[in-house]
Amino acid sequence: MTDLQVEHWPVARLNPYGANARTHSAAQVRQIAASLREFGFNVPCLIDDKGELIAGHGRLLAAKELNLKSVPVIRLSHLTPLQARAFRLADNQLALNSDWDLALLQQELKALDEAHFELEVIGFDDAELAELEKATAEEDLSELEAKSALLELIDVTLGEPRHSLQQGDHYRLANHHLICDSVISGWPKWAPLLSDNSLFCPYAGVFVPFSKKAGGHDLVMVQPDPFIASHILDRYEDVHPNSVKRA
Repeated sequence: MTDLQVEHWPVARLNPYGANARTHSAAQVRQIAASLREFGFNVPCLIDDKGELIAGHGRLLAAKELNLKSVPVIRLSHLTPLQARAFRLADNQLALNSDWDLALLQQELKALDEAHFELEVIGFDDAELAELEKATAEEDLSELEAKSALLELIDVTLGEPRHSLQQGDHYRLANHHLICDSVISGWPKWAPLLSDNSLFCPYAGVFVPFSKKAGGHDLVMVQPDPFIASHILDRYEDVHPNSVKRA
């Protein structure tokens, strides 16, 4: 490993790379400047031996906005010109290839906010915070739904149903149909039930009658497994006790 040393160079001695592909808006430069005021210049600019920037263009712009006379730098003398060219891109792109753990991020931001720390200093504006809160809520909901589905599945797998459907049984669940039969060879039984408002649900699970699609359609649920079909009937009867009858 190369022994890297932090030096302090005059701002006027540093030269931006002419083909720097990473852009910095005026708003972002102000954010970086606010960060430098709050935390100090903790991440040195990376340069070659001539003072041309390899990384830290945004920090240099912020330093000029703050009228700093000198900034910390690290010379990457061990890099060839080709490596320096590649590292300029890698330094930016590799950081973009990571993701936030939304739950932990929300936890950290909440702790800072409760301590009255200005979150814009670390780069989060109101719009981003609102979007983060929305994304966290959606992730929490998805996780809750997944856990609920797993618990339901465990319950169905371990519990014995009250009903005991057999192949060929046909039940009405309000305006829906539940048929315990083959999805393929049983088509003469379920096909005549299909209409313009019907929705065919082969291999239906216990959640199908309670899904969003059940609200606007007459479901024709075909489940060849008597065990699962019996649980579908049980669950529907639990919720709608007077809406189940043999067809």
